[in-house]
Amino acid sequence: MDVEFRDLTFKIHKKWYKRDSVDRTILKSVSGKFRAGELSAILGPSGAGKSSLLNAISGFTSKGISGSLLVNGQQRDEKLFRKLSCYITQEDMIQPMLTLQEVMMFAAELKLSGETTLKHKLQLVHEIQSMLGLRECRRTRTEYLSGGQKKRLVVALELINNPPVIFLDEPTSGLDNVSTSQTLKLLRLLAHQGRTIVCTIHQPSASLFQLFDHVYVLAQGLCVYQGATTELVPFLASAGLHCPTHYNPADFVIEMTDGEEEDHITILAAATNNGKLSCFAKSKPDIPDLDSSIALPLPVPPIHTQLPNWKPPSPAQSETSFSSTDSNCINNNNNNNNNNNKLVNGILATSILSYRKISEKHAESEMHSSWCVDFPTSSWSQFCTIWKRMMLQTFRNKVGLKIQFYHHLMCGLAVGIVFWNKANDGAEFFNHMKFCMGVILFHTFTQCMVPVLAFPFEVKLLKREYFNRWYSFKPYYFALSMARIPTIIMFSMIFLSLVYFMSGLPVEMYRFFFFALIGIEVSLVAEGMGLFIGSVFNVTNGSAVGPLTIAPFLGLAIYGFDFAKEIHWAMNAVMKLSFLRCGVVGLVIVVFGMGRQPLQCDREMYCHFRNPRTMIYYLDLENTSPWEQVFYLTMMLCIFRILVYVGLKQRLDT
Repeated sequence: MDVEFRDLTFKIHKKWYKRDSVDRTILKSVSGKFRAGELSAILGPSGAGKSSLLNAISGFTSKGISGSLLVNGQQRDEKLFRKLSCYITQEDMIQPMLTLQEVMMFAAELKLSGETTLKHKLQLVHEIQSMLGLRECRRTRTEYLSGGQKKRLVVALELINNPPVIFLDEPTSGLDNVSTSQTLKLLRLLAHQGRTIVCTIHQPSASLFQLFDHVYVLAQGLCVYQGATTELVPFLASAGLHCPTHYNPADFVIEMTDGEEEDHITILAAATNNGKLSCFAKSKPDIPDLDSSIALPLPVPPIHTQLPNWKPPSPAQSETSFSSTDSNCINNNNNNNNNNNKLVNGILATSILSYRKISEKHAESEMHSSWCVDFPTSSWSQFCTIWKRMMLQTFRNKVGLKIQFYHHLMCGLAVGIVFWNKANDGAEFFNHMKFCMGVILFHTFTQCMVPVLAFPFEVKLLKREYFNRWYSFKPYYFALSMARIPTIIMFSMIFLSLVYFMSGLPVEMYRFFFFALIGIEVSLVAEGMGLFIGSVFNVTNGSAVGPLTIAPFLGLAIYGFDFAKEIHWAMNAVMKLSFLRCGVVGLVIVVFGMGRQPLQCDREMYCHFRNPRTMIYYLDLENTSPWEQVFYLTMMLCIFRILVYVGLKQRLDT
């Protein structure tokens, strides 16, 4: 699949709330073409627009983009193109707490058809591991892999469904020279099997620069060269820029276009017609023989089983191979070869694809029948796989589980000791209120701050997997919601059991049931609020926004208990918006209501609140039941879960 773009412009519009901001044009009507069977590099000085161009042609960025994006000379269908391509970000984001084998098998479960047998998936995973040199570390946890192994694993995960187009942003960043060379040789090998591989690179050495078949050089948002790496020096010489004999061509072209030499940029951009002209090698590229065990097509399901209305390529389309031209530069617009098959050293390349649109009727029928349109697996299968992966990661995180266990255990013992047997003392009105507020505040801060700090990293992983169409959003969302419930209930019950019985509350099952139910509901609501904050903000901003968000709920929770009967009905309605208030009120009813017997009064003085009904009357809670507070908490739980859904969806769509 040849990826082409014409008159591509990328503008960043000024922010309405920033007076000093102005519109910026990152890409200035550039054109270009990346061919199948070639390893292409986007090169240029810092700030030239390399990542912006990669994001634009891959579809990772759509806002502010104008121009034409084509595949094999046809206007591309973005939805189908995303299915047939993958984007690998600069940061090596891999699911933690899993071995390399497990990560690849989960990816295979998500990316391959449900009709594919487990034996076939294992065979495919093992072949990719062998091809990328990952067999020896297949039982190693991903967090213990080296930088080069992580790079190869990220590529391996995307190769499972054998995409014909691969985009990589700075694949060599953070690697030493040996790992960088191995990574580029691997990408070159994959490209020569028939894939279109495009990557950005900052400043490669001369030996690494020779590994690329095609280079696209940007400077100040303009294309100053496009074509074969071997033709870069002659092209520069024709423009009056002579590269020294023993000088790295990549370094030379960057130095000549680093922004200080604007005349050079203007001359070179005019020579390439801003990317509309390409310089190709006069002779056949020197491609080393490939190991037949590696170069054979990967055993993936035929493309006609993955694409609706698939048609085989016509003979005219499938007989085109590498060719040379006597002319150094040709016009991209007049060279729309829809060649889907490439012959490399006599070996038929993989990814024999025909780009066809999905009929609207077929797409509409699938839209009504399933959440996951054009996904190889069903929604239920995606949910089960993601949920299984999340649960395995949770219980593999031994350090995190131990921290949570000891946190709940020690805090439960501490609160239990402070309020030891005070639940039966009729003279401890204020301690009773502190007890109820303390239990609710513990669950709120514990369950809210954990996702605020941890979830932003998961959002980055989600964005990459979702963009590369591993799964639909709804199965992930429901798996996320369900996977955290068991640990929340388990650890909350440790704390609640300790404080309930150590405080001296009656040993009554229905009373303990409501006590635990309200505590767990508050935990789930607080977790939903933390997930919402983590889905919208990064860790730094979320750490500040989390406590700021809790503050107004806390203020409403402690307001007016000493003059409850004098509070206006409108203020009562506002206070019901605080889930902390609902939790405190619910616990007060559980502690003093529900037919509680009179409390003890060991002092000679009068105990005004010895009768629990007096407490309920004083707090104006005679007509309130614990089920009412549970209902309010459930409503707030649903509201925060909806906010999490909207926040994540917004992050994924931008």
